[in-house]
Amino acid sequence: MQLKRTIAAGAKRAAGDDNLIDLAISSEAPYERWFGIEILSHDAASVDMTRIADGRHPLLLNHCTDDQIGVIKEATLDSDRILRGRAKFSQSQLGQEILQDVVDGIRELVSVGYLIDEIVEVEPAEETNQVEYSGWRTVRKLSGDEFEREMRSKHGEHYFRSGQAAARANGDEPPTFLVTRWTPFEASIVPVPADVTVGIGRSAGAENDPAPEAPAATKETPPIIILEKKKMPDPIQKTPAELEIERRDGIQSLAEQYAKYLEAKDGPDAVRKGMSIEMFKDYIIARMESRHTDTSNLHIGMGAKEIKRYSLGRALVASITGNWKEAGLELECSRAVESIMGRSPEGFFVPFETFNRDFNVGTASEAGNLVATNLRTDMYTDALRANMVMGKLGVTMLAGLTGNLDLPRKSTAGTLGMLTEIGSASETAPVTAKATLSPKRVGAYTQVSKQALLQSAMALENMIRDDLVTGAAVLLENQCINGAGTAAEIKGLRNVVGIGTVTGGTNGIAPAWSHIVDLESACANSNAEPDRLSGYLLNTKLRGKLKQTQFATNLPFIWQNGDMPLNGYRAAVTNNVPSNLTKGTSTTVCSSALFASDWSMAVIGLFGAPDITVDPYTLAATGQVQITLNQFADLQHRQPAALAKVDDLLAG
Repeated sequence: MQLKRTIAAGAKRAAGDDNLIDLAISSEAPYERWFGIEILSHDAASVDMTRIADGRHPLLLNHCTDDQIGVIKEATLDSDRILRGRAKFSQSQLGQEILQDVVDGIRELVSVGYLIDEIVEVEPAEETNQVEYSGWRTVRKLSGDEFEREMRSKHGEHYFRSGQAAARANGDEPPTFLVTRWTPFEASIVPVPADVTVGIGRSAGAENDPAPEAPAATKETPPIIILEKKKMPDPIQKTPAELEIERRDGIQSLAEQYAKYLEAKDGPDAVRKGMSIEMFKDYIIARMESRHTDTSNLHIGMGAKEIKRYSLGRALVASITGNWKEAGLELECSRAVESIMGRSPEGFFVPFETFNRDFNVGTASEAGNLVATNLRTDMYTDALRANMVMGKLGVTMLAGLTGNLDLPRKSTAGTLGMLTEIGSASETAPVTAKATLSPKRVGAYTQVSKQALLQSAMALENMIRDDLVTGAAVLLENQCINGAGTAAEIKGLRNVVGIGTVTGGTNGIAPAWSHIVDLESACANSNAEPDRLSGYLLNTKLRGKLKQTQFATNLPFIWQNGDMPLNGYRAAVTNNVPSNLTKGTSTTVCSSALFASDWSMAVIGLFGAPDITVDPYTLAATGQVQITLNQFADLQHRQPAALAKVDDLLAG
């Protein structure tokens, strides 16, 4: 427990140094606090002089650690049971100003800051054999921490405030507490007196100094004290004007930092509407999401006709032959993306919007004359791949990023408390954090006959597009679920620090209704209540098991039909969710499942545009071309507690 006590007396310079001032720091004068009468014992064994006497601890102004005006060079505990010291004032402008006020008698008050290590509740001794502390008998003994907890419980958060002891309100005499072990650690020049028996100029042996008169103690004019929490500086109380300037400047700074996602009026509008800095951060995130999910917002300015004209096949042929004469639009688009990203491609860039359009290959009869006789592209069937579901769940997609992107969030809310009519509010001290999206490389390639590509690039375009883009997308989604978070990998949702965890059994366990509910509860118990973007993510084996598992005997199966098949929520199924995990003796047979109360909290960032490289040399002996797509991406979760997982369900 950390407290302060103020004392008063006249100023007196120390002999031999105009910057040295003798002062009395504390005494045994009783002092009425909110919780009772406090007496600081000045026995040699009671006062820990380690800090105050080391020649380094500060002389402050009003206990503000930012306003050090000197240092306590010496400190002694004298036979008259008064703690005295000698303070050297700083040569700074503030230090010399305060020194002059002290010498002129304007500032005569000193306050000591100290920690309570042990305190004893006492009462007057009725008999001689009861005396333990200078006429007092012990009722009970507490450590500083024990005493603080008890006082908070008994009198509330602000039990230490100045004024009459709380007991007087009931007509009772306040209890008396003797501080038997305490540690002074600083002294301050202050404007408000408390213990007037000691102060500036009360040096040892100053018998001829006029003794100061203590004001009469009355119930109407109790002494004033200041108390601060243990090992915490006094919070700086800001005026409404200062808080408004801080809000305005914070919004302006954010508006400048994220200008490419905002309109010029967004910052001034936020200031005018009284929006807080945290609210403006959320607004920026929403604008990022809106910009990158609106396919009508073309990043390089392509019109609808240009998107339709764009041909990946022409770009591939031009890349093989080195002749871009017939692929002028494609070359122009690549250069436009290059200028935005600030770097050159390994092959050529493909704008995101061209991958979003529908491409009609035509029927077999319409495309037959365009297709090489040794390659039936009209009969092409893509490989069986894991289902891609994260977009359907509502994960936030930020495309076209060019550099690392910080996603700010408040990780811990501030602490509020109930106050008395005139109680002082404390700083709420919220905790903020940020998640950073940084690029990780996702790659995919396909191999195509050089003859087929040169003869019928347009007919093959859909196959190539599907193979490259879908392959890269499936890999990206797998990483977003399972990635280990190494230098080369994305940290997948299952490995995000801070998500909820549901444990089935030592060696895994068959899925049951309780596990489904526990996933939901893990999020809700962290104040992440489910909403319209809630849902489960699981694999096909677990879905099959749930279709055969009843809620209980003679009740329906857990998996229901319809749009909300599981516990009244959406459920997405993909084999990117693993079914080969190990738990105890259950080796490579355990399945995972996830639940998010808000899937939009998961943010996938796509950096730049797809970069396609054409290699006609590696497979030249077989007449094939290897086409490689590289995409840089990352995933972060804005509020991990809104996600929960289980990794040991036996579904096979």
